[in-house]
Amino acid sequence: MSSDLKIDANRANAQLSTGPRTEDGKARSAQNARKHGLSAQQLLVKPEEREEFEDLLAYYRREINPQGPIQFTLFDELVAAAWNLRRVRLLQSQIDMLDPQYDRLARHHTRIERTFHRSLKELKAMQTEAALHAMLPRPARHRTPLLASVLVIQKSFAKRSQRQEPEPPSILPAIPEQAAAA
Repeated sequence: MSSDLKIDANRANAQLSTGPRTEDGKARSAQNARKHGLSAQQLLVKPEEREEFEDLLAYYRREINPQGPIQFTLFDELVAAAWNLRRVRLLQSQIDMLDPQYDRLARHHTRIERTFHRSLKELKAMQTEAALHAMLPRPARHRTPLLASVLVIQKSFAKRSQRQEPEPPSILPAIPEQAAAA
């Protein structure tokens, strides 16, 4: 616990501090609390990494080809997670495994990886649903919402693909009904 004299001295010193005065100093000061940016609200892309990020974004966009606002939202989450996974690996390679920060980075890695896989799974499901919806007959396609179409399609294909095949012969010997009841 600090003494009253020390507290008064700190207050007096704080009155002399004016903080950063230039715009550059203010911008630098605003970043004091940021350690790695993995829990930031906005995706952190350093100016020197911008081209690499744009390449990653273009590759994912070509590969996934999101359509519509929901897919674009999931796509943004996927790209942000992919970028942050890359950053976590770089940060982990720069510190010792015994450093307590390594464990925090491992937790961030796990959280970000879950986000990546969840977004990818949702995007895949939505794109599969869209492809199946396009296969519906025209009248059903117009009255079935896209997100509900999978159930309709599954029922439709299930009815068409069910064949009545005879049961294969049993390899067990037949048991007379009287013997089975005993």
